[in-house]
Amino acid sequence: MQAPVENWRALSEAASREQDPERLIQLVEELNRALVHRERERRRLLTRN
Repeated sequence: MQAPVENWRALSEAASREQDPERLIQLVEELNRALVHRERERRRLLTRN
């Protein structure tokens, strides 16, 4: 798996094209994890300054 910060756009694009409901749920869950990770990293960087 790619680093979440790098792949959220790819996951979003894949989810937008996915036809299989079960795979769509998996993609959305992965996307959510990637975005939560991205937000945590941003907040961590902001608190360091």
